[in-house]
Amino acid sequence: MLRISRMADYALLMVFNMLSRDELITLDSLHEVTNLSLPTMRKLMRSLISSNLVESARGSKGGFRLSRPHDQISIAEVIEAIDGPIALTECAKLDGGLCEFQDKCGLKENWNMVNRIISNTLHSVKLDTMAKVPIDIKRMKSKLIKILK
Repeated sequence: MLRISRMADYALLMVFNMLSRDELITLDSLHEVTNLSLPTMRKLMRSLISSNLVESARGSKGGFRLSRPHDQISIAEVIEAIDGPIALTECAKLDGGLCEFQDKCGLKENWNMVNRIISNTLHSVKLDTMAKVPIDIKRMKSKLIKILK
């Protein structure tokens, strides 16, 4: 089963609850709308800030907001901020991974191609697109066709 981690899913939930806000949002406010625990949100927020997806301000009127417009942040960026680079298999990792079968397997190049397609697709889905219900599938198909060419 291909699946993003629970923490990446939580990070996406937090980010989506920050989309429509121009003002700063506190962790307490995010907690109220997401029901995520404060320690989990603190941990995720540190990763989102260090990945330059979220910016923070200290003080009594402090909080968090997206560092760029939501049409310029992909869901892949959020996932990668939490889980690291997208790699479906060990041999699809950026460093080549540590696969004990790589000398006899012969699938590495194909896995790398599949990994690139999925990664490119996730990078093409921006937060504003994902927030729309339902997603404009015609627009997505045209983007996918460009990726596959």
